[in-house]
Amino acid sequence: MTFSLRLRVLLLVAAGYAALFAAGGLYLSRLLRDVDEQLLSLPEDLLSAAVPLSVDRASDLSVRTILDFDAWSFFDDAVVLGRKNLERGPTGRIAPGGIYLNPVGSARRAPDFDSQLVLGAIWHAMDVKEPVAIAGGLAIPITKNDTVWGGCWVRKDPPIARGVFRDLLPAFILTTLVLTAGTYWVLGRLVVAPVELLASGARRVRAGELDVRLAEPGRRDELADLVRSFNQMAATVQGFNARLAEEVRRATELARRAEAAAMTQRRLAAMGELAAGIAHEINNPLGGLLNAVEALGAEDLPPARRRPYLELVARGLARIGETVNRLRRFTPRDAPHEPVDLAAVVQDSIELVRHRARRLGVAIRWAPPAGRGDAVVRGSANGIGQALLNLLANALDALEQGGTRDPAGPRIDVELVPAEAALLLAVRDNGPGVPPEELPRVSDLFYTTKEVGKGTGLGLAFVHSTMREHRGKIAITSEPGESFRVELFFPRATGEAG
Repeated sequence: MTFSLRLRVLLLVAAGYAALFAAGGLYLSRLLRDVDEQLLSLPEDLLSAAVPLSVDRASDLSVRTILDFDAWSFFDDAVVLGRKNLERGPTGRIAPGGIYLNPVGSARRAPDFDSQLVLGAIWHAMDVKEPVAIAGGLAIPITKNDTVWGGCWVRKDPPIARGVFRDLLPAFILTTLVLTAGTYWVLGRLVVAPVELLASGARRVRAGELDVRLAEPGRRDELADLVRSFNQMAATVQGFNARLAEEVRRATELARRAEAAAMTQRRLAAMGELAAGIAHEINNPLGGLLNAVEALGAEDLPPARRRPYLELVARGLARIGETVNRLRRFTPRDAPHEPVDLAAVVQDSIELVRHRARRLGVAIRWAPPAGRGDAVVRGSANGIGQALLNLLANALDALEQGGTRDPAGPRIDVELVPAEAALLLAVRDNGPGVPPEELPRVSDLFYTTKEVGKGTGLGLAFVHSTMREHRGKIAITSEPGESFRVELFFPRATGEAG
């Protein structure tokens, strides 16, 4: 259980005052016990000295002198008798004779007062010449010149200590409550309230409210200075936070611009890499076209051979047109997302890198899905195509630079697996792969494992950016020395997120 600061202060103050009064009460009780002990011995000392003075000349007690003795008011009950005519019967019952006095009176005695017990105690005290405690009082022999003249019994109840405590207890409780309330009010105003104010301000600052300011006390003490220092600190932190936020905003804006420029550069670099392949795809049919045009220009060309040349020209132009159309589909342009056939995008991408793959001796294995329309997603065809071109180019770079351990030779596997919620497009090469400690960083901007001058570190970063635009996911796995695999998960054209 957690107690508030105010409750803890209240409990500590109350406990402190209670402990203080308890210590004072303990000390007072010891003093009163000493007083009680002295008072208990007072009857013996007082009566032993005073009562014998009441013995008259006839060797008997003077009733008038005894009754006029002022010390009887100190006792609650008393019995005085002379021994001269005191007798004990055959049954042991004591019958007083002569003077038998009750100086305090017998009206306040209890109904069960045992007079025989008291008389027996007085008889015994006279025999042994020593006080005897009995029946809640004290039996004392009365002697003069070592001669026992009689005896008395007195009672004082209750002890002074008990009565004093009974009388002082309400005052102690009231004083404790008043002092506790007063001390708590002073501490609450001067200490607890400023501390609670500081704690509340600290919690608000921790929650992000840097503009919080506390009400400053008008007095001059340490806690007031602490409140003012807190306000100054909060103002300083708020200023630092505002400047830091501005610096972060500027740095973020510069990073975004740099990333956008880097992505544009990567797109241009990717298109530049395609230039050689496109030139190759166009030059091959262009050479045949030039030969066919030259042959058709000969005047002595037989009509029977003219038609084959014309068909050769038509096929060459159609091939060049297909290459140009394929390139146009990969040209960056701003367009809304629309249904895209991933199988067609994969086919176009493979065709655009096939010339380089043949030159490097790399086999590309790709099997389109059997059903039409099973590989349709919603997105940008040129964006997905450029991301796939980056993956194919990275795979060719890895095989060209690191080779393969596969006896069957270098190979790139492209898979397109339709699923209910998403489409999986995977590109795998059997090249050297990436070490495990470098795998988490391969998607970082400008990070590359290629030789200096061979890579920009933008390929996989561009792929990540493209997948974010299409609300998809990317997974990268590698077996060092065996393979490197990138899986792209695209949400279905009718779905929301992959």
